[in-house]
Amino acid sequence: MSDNESIYSLQASSNSLESLLAEQSDEARFFPPLWQQRRNLAARIIKDEHATSVIDFGCGEAALTSFLIWESTESYPITHIVGVDVAEDRLKLAEESCQPQDFELGPNLRVNPLTIEIFQGSVGQADSRFVGYDALACLEVRVEHLDPDVLEKFWSVVLGALRPKIVIVSTPNVEFNIHFPQLKYGTPESIFRNDDHRFEWTRQEFETWCKDAANMYAYDVSFTGVGTLPNGDRTVGHCTQFAILRQKTALPSDISRTIPTTTECYRLISKIDYPIYSEVHTEEEVMMFLLEKIAQIRPRPPNPLNEDEEYHSGWGNSQANEHTTAVDGNAPSTKPSAEPEDRQEVTAVELGVLPLDDLWLSLDIRQRCKTRNNMIKILEKSPLLKLDLEKDRVVFDDEDEFWKAYDRKITEIPDNGSESSWLSGKEDDWDDDPWDETAIEDVECQQDLMTIDWNQTQGQQLVSDGWESGNALSAENGDEGVGSGWLVPVGEPSPRPADPWDSM
Repeated sequence: MSDNESIYSLQASSNSLESLLAEQSDEARFFPPLWQQRRNLAARIIKDEHATSVIDFGCGEAALTSFLIWESTESYPITHIVGVDVAEDRLKLAEESCQPQDFELGPNLRVNPLTIEIFQGSVGQADSRFVGYDALACLEVRVEHLDPDVLEKFWSVVLGALRPKIVIVSTPNVEFNIHFPQLKYGTPESIFRNDDHRFEWTRQEFETWCKDAANMYAYDVSFTGVGTLPNGDRTVGHCTQFAILRQKTALPSDISRTIPTTTECYRLISKIDYPIYSEVHTEEEVMMFLLEKIAQIRPRPPNPLNEDEEYHSGWGNSQANEHTTAVDGNAPSTKPSAEPEDRQEVTAVELGVLPLDDLWLSLDIRQRCKTRNNMIKILEKSPLLKLDLEKDRVVFDDEDEFWKAYDRKITEIPDNGSESSWLSGKEDDWDDDPWDETAIEDVECQQDLMTIDWNQTQGQQLVSDGWESGNALSAENGDEGVGSGWLVPVGEPSPRPADPWDSM
């Protein structure tokens, strides 16, 4: 069998773990689904290692590759992703999954460049274009599908020739098969989770394979896993076992002679360059934008109750505070009702402070400042602000006329009910105050001040449109949502679909 044929071409299988789980009781289910847990753990490791270039070996339909597209607000954004697989039909689906989505265009362009390349090739060969990447992931539907001759080349290609700084490998833990009676684990009739698996390793076998390679190619290795069942046997470990290998020194000289030669042996299927925000702003313009953002989102004291306003809770005004009762059959008399028992005391608000993260999480701020450090440098130059870096926040005098003038402008509504001059951009009608000379001239930007800033609250905005934040995924089994800003649709096919067969 050739290298290309030796890697599993993903097809429906009567003996897949997916079909086995379908026959199990409800308690024998993983939540989140196991493929999500694997993907999320790999993404979190990549983020924690500050990797900016990633290879996804056996990428399939891009379950991991497309997940890494979502731009992080961290200081080390991913700028280059390579997906590799042998099945061309699956690579076409991966290409579709990695295209920019509508909500990533227009005013929501990325801050940092991102290039995605989709290649057809086998892990049994070393392509010279992939040498020296930060991270390489080979998740579960690959290693256990390799024939012995290709498996023998795996470490020499990955650790010897390509030498990424970190390698993430996952594979099924055969000991966990005791939870699936159909597999008959521990008996002469035992079978693998999938018909196409060449092998399934115990924890000891997997650790020995990884440790031997780590020692040979100068890597450190650690182990973890994902996937447990509520009432499962914890002594058998996780359903999926992970190895994380980190490069520690240069390649030993006595090993270099055995490293395969690197050539450009993979076929490029597609190259996708994401558009980025490219408008140029002066430092003064960025400063003004930051001050306006602070004025817009800074904490404010709770408004006192308006006596003329009727509240649905029944204690907003005199009419709502009264109820009528009949007394001895006479005309009803009115008595003031007690305030609702569930009325909550107003929580104290700390004025004049704003966490730096509240600014940096706004896409429009990141677009203009590019880096968090640059944002801080610009904020430090404003006489209106002080930076408290120990508490990671900006401090200002909330009683300063500068901030009060802003509030007057955005709340000032003319008697005729028309849009205020601050929003309409009619400069002649503005009162004399600090904002007159520094107001942003972009009328569209001014109008946005009275609306929800999509960039400030893009997650909430999308949730209201039927999208769900990926950060809401359960943290069960150590599976946290990774990064920020990534969203998945609720009740609809994902624009970047996960591998439909990778539900193991």
